[in-house]
Amino acid sequence: MNVETPPRLLHFRVSHYNEKARWALDYKRWPHVRKAMLGGFHIPRARYLTGQNRLPILILDGRALHDSTAIIAELERLRPEPPLYPADPTERERALALEDYFDEQVAPDMRRLFWSTYVDSTHKCSEMSVAGIDGVSAKLWRGLFPIMRPLFRRNMGLDQPSVARARERLPGFFDRLEAEIQPSGYLVGDSFTIADLTAAAVMTAIIRPAEFSYALPEPWPEALVSLRQSIAHRAGFAWVLDIYRRHRGPSYEVAA
Repeated sequence: MNVETPPRLLHFRVSHYNEKARWALDYKRWPHVRKAMLGGFHIPRARYLTGQNRLPILILDGRALHDSTAIIAELERLRPEPPLYPADPTERERALALEDYFDEQVAPDMRRLFWSTYVDSTHKCSEMSVAGIDGVSAKLWRGLFPIMRPLFRRNMGLDQPSVARARERLPGFFDRLEAEIQPSGYLVGDSFTIADLTAAAVMTAIIRPAEFSYALPEPWPEALVSLRQSIAHRAGFAWVLDIYRRHRGPSYEVAA
């Protein structure tokens, strides 16, 4: 690989899936370029590079990798230190199973809950979505969002029954997280692994630790503040904050 060419990450600033990839790159102390994209407007480029619509996408050594799990697996292969996968096979299997659980079972509902607090306000949704992005694209996104809102709702699964089910399942997600925390304070073994990174990153959809890569514009929607307060008493909430404090180190983003 040409070490003089840093990887390039195409990402959404606010997304917990994208936070997974950013965190892994930073944890590996791997200098990389970031390109923030606008939801919807990213699709032509994503499809051109990978044949699918989702971010993050990491352009690495001339290859375009998509899906945070696949990206992290490749980072781990190419730069195994510091490790995110446990060396012990049994612990590795457990860590990867927990990664899958939080990615596939928890993350969609957390995303649904987060966006449900924004989608009804054109101003707040636009302000949050275009934060850090200037130019014509940002202005166009703001102007088109009222028209795009029904499609956005459908794509995110923001119908009332789906959001209500996500709220009902939220306590159970914290029950599972808290049950998985080991005496060491980690989810697997005695050290930080992909399981901790994934669980903490996914939960940031509504917890938003101070160390999250990008702050949300102030003030937050009242519904998001209320939702966060409703789970602030949970041990899992404190665990996410602690993991971020101890392991979400400095950014290794570099200029293009």
